Amino acid sequence: MEVVVPGPWWNTLTYTVEDGLELPCGARVRVPVGNGTRVGFVSGGVYTASGVSNGSKTFELKPIEGVLDDRPALGNELWDLAGWIGNTFLCGTGEALQLMCPAQLLKGEPLEIKPPIEIKSGDNLNPLAQTYKKSFQETLYYNPIDEERFAFYRKTLLAGERRALLLFSEAKTAGAFWAGMAKMPESLKAGALLWPSSGGKKLWDAWKKTASGEVRIVIGSSGAAFAPLCFDDVIVDDESSLAYIFQRTPRISARTIVGRRALTLKARLLLGGRMPSARTYKRSRPEYRALPQRCELVFVDAWRSFKSEVRGVEGRLPVTRALLERTESVLALGRSAFWIMDRKGQAGEVYCSDCGTSICCLRCKGAARCEGVGENARIRCVRCGARGGLPPRCPVCQGGLLLGKRPGLEALLPMAARLMKGHKVLLDDPELEGKKSRSLKYSEGPSLILGTRGLLSLCDSLDVGLIAWLDLDAEARKADYNARFNAFSMVWESCWRGLSQSVERLVLMQVRGSGNSWRSTLRLGWGHFWAGELRERELLALPPYGLLIQVDLPKNENRKALVDSIEKEGIIVMDSGEENSPLWIAAKSAEKLRAVLAARFGISRSRMGFPVVTVWAE
Repeated sequence: MEVVVPGPWWNTLTYTVEDGLELPCGARVRVPVGNGTRVGFVSGGVYTASGVSNGSKTFELKPIEGVLDDRPALGNELWDLAGWIGNTFLCGTGEALQLMCPAQLLKGEPLEIKPPIEIKSGDNLNPLAQTYKKSFQETLYYNPIDEERFAFYRKTLLAGERRALLLFSEAKTAGAFWAGMAKMPESLKAGALLWPSSGGKKLWDAWKKTASGEVRIVIGSSGAAFAPLCFDDVIVDDESSLAYIFQRTPRISARTIVGRRALTLKARLLLGGRMPSARTYKRSRPEYRALPQRCELVFVDAWRSFKSEVRGVEGRLPVTRALLERTESVLALGRSAFWIMDRKGQAGEVYCSDCGTSICCLRCKGAARCEGVGENARIRCVRCGARGGLPPRCPVCQGGLLLGKRPGLEALLPMAARLMKGHKVLLDDPELEGKKSRSLKYSEGPSLILGTRGLLSLCDSLDVGLIAWLDLDAEARKADYNARFNAFSMVWESCWRGLSQSVERLVLMQVRGSGNSWRSTLRLGWGHFWAGELRERELLALPPYGLLIQVDLPKNENRKALVDSIEKEGIIVMDSGEENSPLWIAAKSAEKLRAVLAARFGISRSRMGFPVVTVWAE
């Protein structure tokens, strides 16, 4: 019997079973692995022999130690989805199962499984909704006013006794929509559930309750994409948001997953938000009507900023007279103001003034920023988040003068306090403050709040009259094919989030020079932005016209041998040659690359480590 044991390896493991024992694919079994036991999922193939032959060698097969289910634990649809994820995103079925399943399911805790609803091709009717034929449908609804979109979603829920998934890009937004369910009919609320945003017992209870059929409406953020329910309606809000991408491997978009599920289940898929994603715009060219006429878009030349040197840090903080005047006027009206700069810490980088070497993270060799000053100065890795003390000397030349580059928010705070005397100036740090204390802190009167793009979520609870992007071009210059979209979408969100039609907000953008044609599209709308952006992506075969595949190698991997084997298949590899840098591959599909990489994902390589593959498709 072939068994998938959840983990980073791609191959199945083979075991024997008792004569006559038949188990369906997706059922859980307990199997020996190494010196212990693990819970795996039946993948197929029954063996009654005691060994298998591989060339000149014969391997003794071990029997399974226990059967946990007599039916697929995930249901047929989710089990097939795990295989699709593994093949499409080059992560293997085992790693897909780790992403999809609650920890208790993988530990073998008992689960009462109802007979599965078969999803077959053709015109089968859903046993729980026999009044209509099911067929996949896609509907688009783009409206920048959140409450108007939410009202449309609630209206959709009221249209018939159908099972629905409502997916939101942020847990906070899902919670706000859930709170609004209090106004819905009691019969609708009784069958609804707010999907937990974290794991543990709450997630396990929600999973079992949904799998048992007690729930017909699931509301939640990205994790709800795997709720074990055969949906009739799938609603995805803010569908272009990159927040749907899971932060742990495999980095797959929950929006892509529910789109696949809707297609498999022949469900109605409603995509909504403030603007469409690249893939949706390419496919459907949706119309748009709303333009940011009610908020004033102001561009300010960042080259005219004050001389704002920070001791021990190279570079200036871009603070202009226009920024100060607009902030002063908004605070005087009793409204809050945001200054956004996506660079935390005292400095974005620390380097040796003698040899020019940048101080890197000791754990992953990633770029490190400086936090704190003087004796409290520490470094934090931008890639893995590890913190450590600032070394007294350069690790390369032993030079004793370490300087910072690109001042960050910590350096901006004392400067803003001096320039905005008489007003409350705060630095937002969600990592150090709980969600409740964060909201309470900013609700005590108008204030100037400094922070990264995460500040935008506070627009839902605060009256924000000004959102200022201190260095907008820095957002669009990042080494990411999505950089211009990130910049555009964040400014677009700044114009509308948390507002009603009767309230206005100023969005101020400090920019450098008159270039960057994407800026002009902010006044024209996202249709103009995507039209220009997609023309360039098509020429370069970037998503959504092709796949961009990132391969991070383990320390002991033979980099040259892997590159050679990939290039033999006619695949072009972009390799900087730098240690610890990823390989980049542009391809129409991942099929050929999967065949090359498969040998490096066998369970026998566990001690060596496995490559980490990220497929960027959106």
